[in-house]
Amino acid sequence: MARMSLAEFEARYRSDPDPWGYLTSEYERDKYAATLDACGDGPFADALELGSSIGVFSKLLAPRCERLTTIDAAPTAVATARRRLAGTPQVRIVLGAIPDAIPDRAFDLVVASEILYYLSDAELDATLARLESCMVPGARLVAVHWRPPGPERPLDAAHVHRVLHEQPWLTQQASGGTDDYALDVLERG
Repeated sequence: MARMSLAEFEARYRSDPDPWGYLTSEYERDKYAATLDACGDGPFADALELGSSIGVFSKLLAPRCERLTTIDAAPTAVATARRRLAGTPQVRIVLGAIPDAIPDRAFDLVVASEILYYLSDAELDATLARLESCMVPGARLVAVHWRPPGPERPLDAAHVHRVLHEQPWLTQQASGGTDDYALDVLERG
């Protein structure tokens, strides 16, 4: 399948400030609650959110973090997230693509929600290699992905989560989700 290009992501955000209904969708509200529960109460010394979009989930996660870095590659989404999180000094919002934009730090929480299936297999492998090098032992990786395949995503949730389970440096701690999304909690060994 052909993936959605950065230009297509950017075009969606320019035509609709909330193209996936993060602020209004019952699905998103329920998924955010389950994702926060999977993250745990914290406090997390240094957390990372991949594919943070307009910062709706970031705003919910930030109070549990001493430091939170969010990454998204769409400039309009990042600008919206920066406005949304302007009063949250512990949050650093990075404009960039993964894995290259992942900072060289020691994270104790990584959240990847509906992002990893937009990568190619090679990019997924490179992202996981990068995470392996920057997650501290015992760090938690929370992965959440919409189950139905889509033409804009080269991978699907089942494939991404299978690859995560195959990583020798990750141990599954919990698995769940709904008929709509897969949710896994894995721990860095």
